[in-house]
Amino acid sequence: MALMPGLQLNIGQQLKLTPQLQQSIKILQYSALEVQQVIKTTLESNYMLETDDMEFDEEIEEDFKDDVDENVDLNNELDIENDQSLSEEIELDMSWNEVFSDHTSSSSGSASSDEFTSAENYTAAHTSLYDHLQWQAEIAFNPGYESVVASYIIDEINDEGFLIEPLTSILENIQNNESEITGISELTLEDIEAVLTVIQQFEPTGVAARNLQETLILQLNAQKQTPFVVTAKQLISENFEWLSFHDHKRIKKFYGLNDQELTTLLKLIQTLNPRPGREYADTEAEVVIPDLRLKRDVKNGWLVELNADAFPRLSVNSTYVDLVNKMSKSEDSKKMKEQLLEAKGLIKSVHSRGETLLRVGAFIIKRQKEFFEKGEEAMQPMVLREVADELDLHESTISRATNQKYIQTPRGTFELKYFFSTGIGQYGSADQSSTAIKAHIKNLIDNEDPKKPLSDNKLMALLEEKEINVARRTIAKYREALNIPSSSERKKLNKYKF
Repeated sequence: MALMPGLQLNIGQQLKLTPQLQQSIKILQYSALEVQQVIKTTLESNYMLETDDMEFDEEIEEDFKDDVDENVDLNNELDIENDQSLSEEIELDMSWNEVFSDHTSSSSGSASSDEFTSAENYTAAHTSLYDHLQWQAEIAFNPGYESVVASYIIDEINDEGFLIEPLTSILENIQNNESEITGISELTLEDIEAVLTVIQQFEPTGVAARNLQETLILQLNAQKQTPFVVTAKQLISENFEWLSFHDHKRIKKFYGLNDQELTTLLKLIQTLNPRPGREYADTEAEVVIPDLRLKRDVKNGWLVELNADAFPRLSVNSTYVDLVNKMSKSEDSKKMKEQLLEAKGLIKSVHSRGETLLRVGAFIIKRQKEFFEKGEEAMQPMVLREVADELDLHESTISRATNQKYIQTPRGTFELKYFFSTGIGQYGSADQSSTAIKAHIKNLIDNEDPKKPLSDNKLMALLEEKEINVARRTIAKYREALNIPSSSERKKLNKYKF
């Protein structure tokens, strides 16, 4: 059959996301900090968007007078809701009062920018482990190949204080990159070892070790060499696996120790720091801004509301809108209208995000009411599909609305995803949340007799008394998820606790 050109008509349906919908989806999945950053960036580039704390600069108005018709009165305010000169596409259709409550007004007025800031509001500059080691190296080594070697070694020390690169690789890197320095070509592995030995005497004690055993021995070397310190070094260097598996009987027999001496030895080892670099870690907690707040109302019970302090109240600058309507048609006028569309789109996206979070938050509070009354043990099973069906939304929307979104409650601040957990069947009874079961297990173990820890079988029996029927292997899985050792391990650990 010969190939002939021709026309063919196909009819089909396609689903396409508008730019406005794409932006709404992005804003919904952003955390509060990310939304704040988007708002800040847009405020810097779009003068149509403003917040309540921004004031229109009268000098800017003068800059636009040349583009405005002479017969137009600049003092007349524009009714942006009813004005027909702009297209219906950019008509304002949102009211912040429906979602956000008014900010609490300050009775003292606005504070001066030159107002005194007390010392407790400042934080000290953080010194990293790298900076601390470099400072010590500048004192310990003279300029030359040793200081170069020390710099390369310090570069390979991680935040926990361990040297993560083999010395052979460090030697190779130095010879490849520092060939012009005198003496580098004759550098040997012994020279690298010698510099490392000096660095291992730096603070914090135990730094630059290549494994856990070495850092513990370095810390013991820095102590007064008592018989227990010597024995601890021998145990760590020769039979570390006995210590790891809590084989106390073998340790006592091999080193000729009685119970009291063994206890003293183990307590000495427990004083050592397995991660010496953590002392210089940046411990500033990540800032979590709650999107929702939960409070108890005497009449209406639990009430959830948006955190009005999390975001500035956005609006369109009506003065600029007034000006753009009075300007002659020009590129500047077109650009301002585009910025107006962008500003209104962002406002609508943030507004939509707030509405969705409120709906999801209200359902979670309704479903998990017992949790806020009694705690984790009263958590109810809940999955994304259940919320999606109730709110007539897609599961992906619920997932975006709960990921990295936080709610501030009287019991603490929680991520919304925390309230979702699978249900465990109870042979005819109501399903139990996995979170609630873990809470019951943890509570039982926290209150057990240290000398007689509860086995998994005993935990299963105690849970049955609470009408929670869980298999022993499930209890073991949840216990391991909580990082709780077995009953035999807990018994050994409890014996040598301080």
